[in-house]
Amino acid sequence: MTQPDEPSKDVPLVADSEKHFYEYFNAKQREYVKQVLNDDLIEEYRRKPLGHHSEPLERTLAYFRRLPISEQYALKQSKDGTYRMISMSGQRGVPPTYVSDEVFQTLHDGYFGIFMRQIKDMTEK
Repeated sequence: MTQPDEPSKDVPLVADSEKHFYEYFNAKQREYVKQVLNDDLIEEYRRKPLGHHSEPLERTLAYFRRLPISEQYALKQSKDGTYRMISMSGQRGVPPTYVSDEVFQTLHDGYFGIFMRQIKDMTEK
């Protein structure tokens, strides 16, 4: 029998428990998002990208916001008032790059474009 102060030999020690927990939590959240992802959820976001949403959509957006900066997207406004999607490098001094040649006429369209791109990235992992 082990002493209460001794770690159990059956449980492996994790060198970086915070990183381990984050990876576990992130994997569980990705599973949840994949389960709730459907046309109704996408349509809810398309109609109203900002503001209060249903719980499944809020949790989906929270998952996307927690991604590392190198896996997130932003919009850059052109001089003509249109928007293009950019990707951050996640490294200091390295500028963002354009994701594609797609041009969005409104900010609302750009938000929806980013949302769809994040879904594509997640489902391809």
